[in-house]
Amino acid sequence: MPTPDQPRRGRSGGSRGPARVGAANLRDVAARAGVSPATASRVFGDSGSVHAETRARVLAAADELGYVVNGLARAMTGRGPGTVAFLVRTMIGPTFASLAAGAESVATANGHLLLISTTQGDPERESRLVATLREQRARAVLFVGSTESNEEFDSRAAQYAKDLADVDAPLILCGRPPIRSAPGIVSVDYDHKAGMASAVDELVGLGHRRIAYIGEPRGMTTADLRMDGYAQAMKRHGLAVDSDLIRSSANTESSGAAAAGDLLRGIRTPTAIVAMTDNIAVGAYRAARALGLRIPEDISIVGFDDVPVVGDLTPGLTTVHPPFHEVGVQAARIALGLERPRNVLLQSSFMRRGSAAPPVAD
Repeated sequence: MPTPDQPRRGRSGGSRGPARVGAANLRDVAARAGVSPATASRVFGDSGSVHAETRARVLAAADELGYVVNGLARAMTGRGPGTVAFLVRTMIGPTFASLAAGAESVATANGHLLLISTTQGDPERESRLVATLREQRARAVLFVGSTESNEEFDSRAAQYAKDLADVDAPLILCGRPPIRSAPGIVSVDYDHKAGMASAVDELVGLGHRRIAYIGEPRGMTTADLRMDGYAQAMKRHGLAVDSDLIRSSANTESSGAAAAGDLLRGIRTPTAIVAMTDNIAVGAYRAARALGLRIPEDISIVGFDDVPVVGDLTPGLTTVHPPFHEVGVQAARIALGLERPRNVLLQSSFMRRGSAAPPVAD
C-alpha cells in the first residue's frame, strides 16, 4: 500500500497522483487494528470502556492510515463540539468584534465552536445560511446587530426560529430589540434609547439648547432606537426637535463630516452635536476643524459606541459606552441553556472626556 505522499498507480500503470489524506474510513482502521468497527467507534467517541492497549492500537492504526474523525457527523449526533453561529449583516469595526469575543468565550468554555458569517443584508443569502445551519444541526444561532425594522424581517425571523426549533437550536437576537409579533424569540440587547438620552442630558446639563443630531436614516433598528432616544430626551427637557438641526449620514467618517459641515455652515448653527456613532462623531470633528472651529469651545460633540480610538482624539471624545462584550456573553449563555430564556436589556455607561463643555454665550 502506498503511503499518503507516494503516487498511486492506475490499472494502466500510470500515476494517479498522491493518495488522498483522510480517505481511510472507520472500517479500515478497525481492520488494521484487528478490532471490530464498534470497538474503534468507542475509541473515537472517548468511551472509557475500551482497554488501554486496544485504544493505543486503534489510535496507532488511525495514524498510519491518516484517518480523520468526521467532526461534523459527531456534532450532528450530539457526540462532538457543536457550532454556535454568529450571523451579522456586515463585520465592521470593534463593536462586533467585542460582541463576538463575548459569545466566543462562552462557546469555547463549553466545548463549542463559534462560526461567524455575514448576510450582507441579502435576505436570500440570510435564508440559505440559516438553512445550512439547520441541516448541520447548529447548537444555536445568534442574529447579531441592527436589522430592518419592518414586518418582512419579523416574519422571516419567526420562520427561522420555527425551522431551527425542529433541530433544537434556539434563535437569539443579539444587539437588537425583541420582535413583538414573535415573543418567543429571546432578545439580548442594551438600551439604545437610554444611552442616547444620557448624551442629551449631559449637554443640557452643560447649558446647551441647540443640540443637533446626526445619524443614519430610519428603517433599521439601531437607527430608529437612537433617534427616538434623542427626540424623547429633547422633549423631556422642553426642547423642540428641530428638523433644521437633524441630518442623515451613513455610518462613516466621510459621510459624518459632510453632514456636520452642512449643519455648521447653516444659518441656525447648533452649539452641540450628538452623533449616532463614534464614526460619525469623528467626521464631525473633521468638519468643525475644516471650518476653523474649536472643540469644545465653539462646538461640543458627543458620540456613541466608545470604540477604542476615540479616547486618543484631541480632545478625547465624550461618548456612550455600550456593554458589547456582555451582550455577547449573555446571548451565548442563554443560547446554550446556561441561563433561562428571557429578554435581557443591559445599560450603557457614559464616558466624559474633553469634547463637551458649556456653550459660549450668544
